[in-house]
Amino acid sequence: MKYINNIYAIVLVLALSIAGCDKAGDPGTGDDMQQIEGIVLGLGAVIEAPAQATTRATVNSVDYAVNTLEDPTNTKNTENRITGRNAWRLDFDLFNGNVTDKYGPGSFTGATSPDGLNWKPTPGDLYFPNYFRPWAAVWLYHTTRDATVATDQSDAAKLLAQDQLYRLKNQLDPIAKRITLQLEHQRAMINFRFDDIVRGDINESTVRVSVGGTEYIPFSVRATGTLEYMLILPEDTPASSKIIVEYKTNGNTLQQPINYKQTVSLTGAGPSGTLGSNNCYCFTLSGKELKISPVIIINWITGEPVAGEYVAVTAYPTFKGPKDSTYYFYYDNKLTSGDGNPVLQEINFNNDGECTIKPDGRIITHIFKEPNPTEDWNLYKLTNPITLGNTGKMYIDLETIINNLYS
Repeated sequence: MKYINNIYAIVLVLALSIAGCDKAGDPGTGDDMQQIEGIVLGLGAVIEAPAQATTRATVNSVDYAVNTLEDPTNTKNTENRITGRNAWRLDFDLFNGNVTDKYGPGSFTGATSPDGLNWKPTPGDLYFPNYFRPWAAVWLYHTTRDATVATDQSDAAKLLAQDQLYRLKNQLDPIAKRITLQLEHQRAMINFRFDDIVRGDINESTVRVSVGGTEYIPFSVRATGTLEYMLILPEDTPASSKIIVEYKTNGNTLQQPINYKQTVSLTGAGPSGTLGSNNCYCFTLSGKELKISPVIIINWITGEPVAGEYVAVTAYPTFKGPKDSTYYFYYDNKLTSGDGNPVLQEINFNNDGECTIKPDGRIITHIFKEPNPTEDWNLYKLTNPITLGNTGKMYIDLETIINNLYS
């Protein structure tokens, strides 16, 4: 038994010598240490050969801005490397396996700067143990690692500053003079578009997103073309949080300016019940019809769908009236046909006494039973005009009003 213990002690000494560690577990700087020239950071797999990253977020044949050149959080170059973050801070913590205490010389926190594609401590050299595979945890952040997510993300710089990149503690590849590391997004993102809507109809400065009662100003992806927004959220945001997208229309001579509020519901967030790290939620809003596409979760880096069902449903404003009957609405815009006659909108109530129509900002001022009324119009004028698009009244009961007009 003594003989066996002596052999074990010799092996242990040799192992410590090879690993280049002192009794405290700290690496030395002898011949068995590898001096690191730099650390290369990338999102997803680091691509050594010049090639364009091809991952894009395409959901139900709709292209979103995630991981494209329009996305401020994208790598911005052809090799999938992280650029545009030169003033950011890099924390690199090196461990001897999955332990709590980190190495000293093989780790550094903040005060780093990129040299070309490499990140290096400033100042000083960086040595890593050369004969075993250490573990590493990495963070890249704008100000501090525990900074809260800003509510104003209205421009590219503000949006990018909310992005926090990280690598969970796990084993490094074999040590080389230039170490390449794959990072992911610590936080979550929502990406939404407006479909079938004229950009000039929306007052873009008023677009807001409320998440769990906190109001955010999202980033508008482009100045022309399809209206699309991005917003970075804390990864621990409960998926059950009510997400409300609110915006205003400008209005014109025929349509009143109105406020739209659309509620986005997320379900199927998995066992954590939160939005989660590196997840992006994509959906499309149809403003004039107050509807929303199914919400799909994708991997923020690859654009590939993640398992789970995310559903959001809204409804058109629905009117309640006499069953199996037809009436005609008139609006305050005084719209007329080519012959100068007023244009009325035909409303058909079904056998449940309901009729659903698209909101467009017009105000209903009269309700007629005939398509070409000849009587005094004041007899059929509403005491309280109704604005189409007032989403606070998604179900409007006209039955009493109609009965009073025609009693």
